[in-house]
Amino acid sequence: MKTFLTLAWRNLWRNKRRTFITVSSVMFAVILAIIMLSIVNGFQERTIETVVRQDTGHLQIQDVLYLDEPSLDHSFEDGEEVRNAIEPFQDDIEFTVPRIRGFSLAAKDMVTKPAMVTGILSEREDRMNKLSTFIVDGAMFSPDDNYAVVAEGLASMLNISVGDTLVLIGQGFQAMTAAGKYEVGGIIEFTIPEQNNTMVYLPLSEAQWYFAGENRLTNLILMIRDVERVHELAAAIQQNLDDEWYRVRTWDELMPDIVGLLEMEEAFYKIMVWVLYIVIGFGIFGTILTMIHERKREFGILLSVGMKRYQLGFICFTETVFISLIGVVLGLCLGFPIVYFLHHNPIQFTGELADYMLNFGLEPLYPFSIAPDIFIYQAISIFIITMIVAMYAVRKIFKLNVIQAARN
Repeated sequence: MKTFLTLAWRNLWRNKRRTFITVSSVMFAVILAIIMLSIVNGFQERTIETVVRQDTGHLQIQDVLYLDEPSLDHSFEDGEEVRNAIEPFQDDIEFTVPRIRGFSLAAKDMVTKPAMVTGILSEREDRMNKLSTFIVDGAMFSPDDNYAVVAEGLASMLNISVGDTLVLIGQGFQAMTAAGKYEVGGIIEFTIPEQNNTMVYLPLSEAQWYFAGENRLTNLILMIRDVERVHELAAAIQQNLDDEWYRVRTWDELMPDIVGLLEMEEAFYKIMVWVLYIVIGFGIFGTILTMIHERKREFGILLSVGMKRYQLGFICFTETVFISLIGVVLGLCLGFPIVYFLHHNPIQFTGELADYMLNFGLEPLYPFSIAPDIFIYQAISIFIITMIVAMYAVRKIFKLNVIQAARN
């Protein structure tokens, strides 16, 4: 065995040019495949993280009708039933974020604009999405305050600033009139236009009073420690709740457009990666064909002096294994620094493409993932393709006409 391995290794360097070409094709295939899959995984990870942290959370407890008709009439009481339902899963739940939200009209003087009024616990929101870090003027309220924090775009349209009075009027729980006057204590700026042009935040207790929905919530967000168990926990918590009144929804149920966008992008890049695999496979196949043609006389002589076909086949197969391993290792060694750099320095988009991504609620950048499975999957895939191609050389050796080959 050691002799055959030594012969295979030496054979690689008898024709250095052919070996370098084959190794380079495998290496570049690994690098390109790693970059492409890193883009896909990075975009998915960043998108899911953005959606989960900025808005939906991992899970939400809602009224059974709220998703189809998001109104305050489909809010629910934050009572014992809900608390008892999630109590057995406290070890799995990192924290909860209660919210009550509804549409109202926001006005100053003669200017009126639609607004999404959201009652929150500021410290819980900060833990989830660092909401206070987006404040550009004034300060975020505490639970005991009763002033409003207004999104920068809406404040600009209303020509309102910190210290001014904001008038809100809308419809509360069970058709009650919702009306209130609030001092503006902070201005908050978002990158997503939909948020920046509509959001008004109030302390949770104040918003419940405003909507005439004491102790009621439209959403109870659950942030999970292990994101892999989101669907499992959703099913388990749902069993503790009355299906007629409550529904536990996962982030992907709440954001079907984002899920569809991710699936479409993943399918596109998988097709591109497999096209790359096919191209590289044929490139390696062409190199193997050339090698067999150039070494046909050598093979014939070796077989005629007593070497067994399976021994010669094993040597050729081992040569391809060595080439594949060298190419894969070099591809990993060169691909990781590239992906690592792009992971910490993501590609920023500008112009229309940036506006398009912002309209989807996504950050206008292309992050790269450095998840270990990216490197493992690409290395194994290309190694397997190379091994399949190598079987052709073995097959040709077993069908080789010794006399004719030795004479060539």
